[in-house]
Amino acid sequence: MGAEAQPQRKRITTFEEWQELAKKAKRKWLIYGIEDEPPSWALTIALGIQQYLIMFGATIAVPMILSSIIASTYQIPEEVTRKFLAELVTITFFVAGISTLLQTWPKTGSGLPIIQGTSFSFLGPAISIITATTIIPQLEGFKSLEEFIANTDPYARAAIVASYVSTAVFTASLFEIILGYSGIMGKLKRVITPVSIGPTVMMIGLTLFSAPGANNFHGCWWEGVLVILLIILFNQVIGSKYVKIQMFSILISILLAWVIAAALTLSGIIGGACAINLYTLEHMVKTGYYVRPPIPFPWGPPKFVPAFTLGMLAGYLASMVESIGDYHSVCRMSEAPPPTEKMISKGLGAEGLGCLIGGIFGAMAGTTSYSENIGAIGLTRVASRIVFQVGGVIILFLGGILYVWGAFMATMPFPIVAGMYFATFGLIAAVGISLLSIADLKSARNLFIVGLASFAGLAVPYIMDNPNWAGVTGAQLVQNAFPPEWQWLAQIIIIILRTGMAVAAIIGIILDNVLPGTPEERGLTHPDWVG
Repeated sequence: MGAEAQPQRKRITTFEEWQELAKKAKRKWLIYGIEDEPPSWALTIALGIQQYLIMFGATIAVPMILSSIIASTYQIPEEVTRKFLAELVTITFFVAGISTLLQTWPKTGSGLPIIQGTSFSFLGPAISIITATTIIPQLEGFKSLEEFIANTDPYARAAIVASYVSTAVFTASLFEIILGYSGIMGKLKRVITPVSIGPTVMMIGLTLFSAPGANNFHGCWWEGVLVILLIILFNQVIGSKYVKIQMFSILISILLAWVIAAALTLSGIIGGACAINLYTLEHMVKTGYYVRPPIPFPWGPPKFVPAFTLGMLAGYLASMVESIGDYHSVCRMSEAPPPTEKMISKGLGAEGLGCLIGGIFGAMAGTTSYSENIGAIGLTRVASRIVFQVGGVIILFLGGILYVWGAFMATMPFPIVAGMYFATFGLIAAVGISLLSIADLKSARNLFIVGLASFAGLAVPYIMDNPNWAGVTGAQLVQNAFPPEWQWLAQIIIIILRTGMAVAAIIGIILDNVLPGTPEERGLTHPDWVG
């Protein structure tokens, strides 16, 4: 179980060296590696559509949450909220498509097969801006929230708030762009080892259970369980004999469950959360709103507030830590060498560039690497870069421009999405465990670091959100420790401490670089780490 001493190898430094090793890597179970291309465009497009379906549920979750908070905080009527949400979802998919293409193209990004999408790491800062009900009305020239609501059009109110959030997204993105493309973040590779990255990747998978839509079957368990059983059937049972069925196991499972839900809905047998949602389609037909080409600054002129930008930095810090773990995870799952410093730097730079474009086009949250699509590599055995690039184009045009397609996709019941996540998120945690196998797991030092980092990654976010014996949460304790003029820093600390993978990474990296240990013990000389 422990790692044996391995002969020292020259560390790869360029993408060309990495690419050559990836091409030569022996296929143990993968059907298409990163540098491989499926034999036909039809197969490539079908696999790209599957990637789109996998990211769909998580992508619409963030706009839904933020639009509902805006609606409740600023008294936006339901009909106006739905119109606003439809526009926000379209923007979100458009930006996700562009960001995916930037990330997968080696000239601008890491060149790894990673789908980009809206990150939950930005929810906290975005919600803090939305709920700044004493600041936003005053900035707009009103004395109170009540006066602001009474003297503005509902849609205009939503657009004003969205403008403050999207401006913070694109101004704070400069921070990630500079740290990424300058190579500063890539140098973290020098202090990252299997001992520290393993718990981080584990936390990415384990903490995703609390992500919106990931564990909520909305009282309709049978649909979610049906998807899980179908994935097991097509991926592990039938798929073990028929490779092409295994490649499309997620797509087949989702479509079958979707068709069953549609048939039962239209026949009147099921309703509520189990039923398909026809409202968006009906609204589209009623309004003739079939296509929405995105435009810069759709919510009006940018509204820059330094405190909002500083608060948004917390989301970027948490997102960058998670992405570094994702880069190692996707390489491990794709049977490729670990990412180089430059690949990590360019990957983070591309994510920042995607966030910059997103904020300009009105997105209310930044984009980051999607762990669920990385997990899908383990099920479909497809890691081809061209498949993910085609997926990015599909996301860009079908999700981001053709509103009619988005309206159709919105009919999918959320329990089906939750069932799919059950089958994919656990794989991310398993990859974290496999990364640990590179290090010496017989070492008491390594076990101590891994155990403490993993436990802290689960415990600290819980402490931040739950009251102690005195009825005070960890987040409140942090806020109380800072004066009013330093609350922006308190918010950054709170967001980081609420992010399990960030906590695990910080503790793991510090302990692994402070406590004495040999290179062999830490896994630094293992061929799977050196490349």
